[in-house]
Amino acid sequence: MLGDIVELSVVVRNLDAAVERFTRLFGLHVHRRGASEEFGFKNAILPTGIGHIELLEPTDPTKPVGRFLERHGEGVYLVGFEVQDIPGSVSQLRAHGVRVDSRRPNVAWIHPQDAHGVFVELRKREEYLTA
Repeated sequence: MLGDIVELSVVVRNLDAAVERFTRLFGLHVHRRGASEEFGFKNAILPTGIGHIELLEPTDPTKPVGRFLERHGEGVYLVGFEVQDIPGSVSQLRAHGVRVDSRRPNVAWIHPQDAHGVFVELRKREEYLTA
């Protein structure tokens, strides 16, 4: 079911400082920046081979990313795996009693309590333009 790790999301206190550090230390480059009012964060995507690191700064302390920072501090928030058949995988997981949020097409999230504290994302691999 699970393929390659294609996303690693890291919650940070200061997005600009984290971007500067990841680009300087690891030679990464920002592919894009964005924000999600729905999920309460601003982010930067930094491609890494077949996947990417997503740096997340909470903008709303009442939403999951903000609550994560408050409870755990900075650190890994989510691991995203490439999955070829997301609907089939969701069905299989639910048959085993796993809580899966699949309200968006082509992506699903497994509740951390059902994966030993890891927030798991099932997704397709992204394509990045090279400059």
